[in-house]
Amino acid sequence: MSQQVENTENQIQNQLNIGENQGAIYLTKQTRFSKRFEKLNKEVASDERYEGTMESLKYYLTKLDGIDMPTKLEDGGFKKSEIIDATRKKERYAKKLELNRFFESAQWIDSQLFGKIKMDFEAFVLPLINKGASKNEIFKEVVIKVVQPVLDLINIEGESDEVLNYNADDIFGMVYYLTGQCHLNWKDYDSL
Repeated sequence: MSQQVENTENQIQNQLNIGENQGAIYLTKQTRFSKRFEKLNKEVASDERYEGTMESLKYYLTKLDGIDMPTKLEDGGFKKSEIIDATRKKERYAKKLELNRFFESAQWIDSQLFGKIKMDFEAFVLPLINKGASKNEIFKEVVIKVVQPVLDLINIEGESDEVLNYNADDIFGMVYYLTGQCHLNWKDYDSL
């Protein structure tokens, strides 16, 4: 039995025929992030090294003041055990940063994630710090407004990522790394 379909009003404008597929198919424009994750996979596979450090990443690698991360966290109400855990996360992330620094796309991704973390921290967490909110309220906001959005971004945009494979601990490590580089404060030092 055959069925005839007539479509005189809504004609097809574009058509995509896929024969043999050898890779990912994107029916929407690919974002800069997803392109960079794919490029990173290729850079690592072909051992395409990058000798320098991108200017956008240099900013976040530069220490801005003399207060170290443990002191900043202690000033923010963290307990000694929490500071030890934060230090471990920061150090694990720093090792990943060092391991992947020879790949241009890894540097680009890290600098973009650092920028997002800093922006979200300043927009959502810093106002709570300035109001004198409790450490628990502040930490909850860090999870909801800083860490989770970055995880969502890398899980969607980096679905093909075979190199960085960042998880929640890595994102916390980035937060603490930025704290150690003095890009993030856990206390309002201006009110002293």
